[in-house]
Amino acid sequence: MKKFVPFKRMVTLSFLAAELFLGGCSGDPLDIVKSEARDGSKIIVCTTTMIHDIGKILAGDLHNVRGIMQPGEDPHIYELKPHDTILIIEADLILMNGLHLEAQVGHVIDTKAKGKVVRLAVDSRIQTLGSEDTEGAPDPHCWFNPEYYKVYVEKACNALSELDPENAGTYRTRTDAYLKELEGLHAWGKEAIATIPNERRIMVTSHDAFQYFGQAFDIEVHAVAGISTEQDPTPQDRLKLEALVKKRGAKALFIETSVRDALNVMIRQIATATDAKVGGVLHSDSLGAPGSGADTYLSMLKYNLNTVVKALQ
Repeated sequence: MKKFVPFKRMVTLSFLAAELFLGGCSGDPLDIVKSEARDGSKIIVCTTTMIHDIGKILAGDLHNVRGIMQPGEDPHIYELKPHDTILIIEADLILMNGLHLEAQVGHVIDTKAKGKVVRLAVDSRIQTLGSEDTEGAPDPHCWFNPEYYKVYVEKACNALSELDPENAGTYRTRTDAYLKELEGLHAWGKEAIATIPNERRIMVTSHDAFQYFGQAFDIEVHAVAGISTEQDPTPQDRLKLEALVKKRGAKALFIETSVRDALNVMIRQIATATDAKVGGVLHSDSLGAPGSGADTYLSMLKYNLNTVVKALQ
């Protein structure tokens, strides 16, 4: 069996972009959109924290790149604030996930947006998965397969280049560099997961957000709730998972940072009932807060991979 070697943090484009954003982009979104003097920059609005990360990396020093959701907020149940609607109306470009992930936010974008809207997960290169309990509805958590996240980045690059042709070369250069980092992390992740014996590669999580992660890294994934955190699991769901954990000898279950407490409570109850352990906390529908070690897409994916490998070995 291979020895697991933790992924060492690199000084990456994403890290530098995060530093730049935190240091130079404070301010109330209302002040920004009300400002009459825009100095030629555009307002680029990103829905989720994962997509906001792309926007900051590719254009954070060139335009007003704004995120609607903050770290730890759940896009499935996020409730729009008044300034969010203003941002949506005033945006020159909106980058969103699509596939119904953004729920209420998506509805407002559909009805209020005046600028171009790009749904990054809606692409022929992304083969969407479904969920057993959603009657074929697409699973929107495509970003957990790094190959699909590369599609997000490419589409964002194209949209920015169309909006701002003068800086198209800059977006292309930054995209190419970032894609190399993604490829490196993906390769390391597959090697890390390969250190886990096949029979132990079973994840049980709070909601069904990790099927693409399982697809990318060869892990079997089960969850308490479906692809939306709005769905309430039934007692039968709990019993079914308890039986599966016992039968398969699942070593660890995982709670999540951006879901309702009730879902994490059920994970702990299943762990207690089956003598399994809670293997750690995973970031699912949101990045972590600044300083958490999971505040960019790359660091979040690395964090989740490290957590899974350590728990399942």
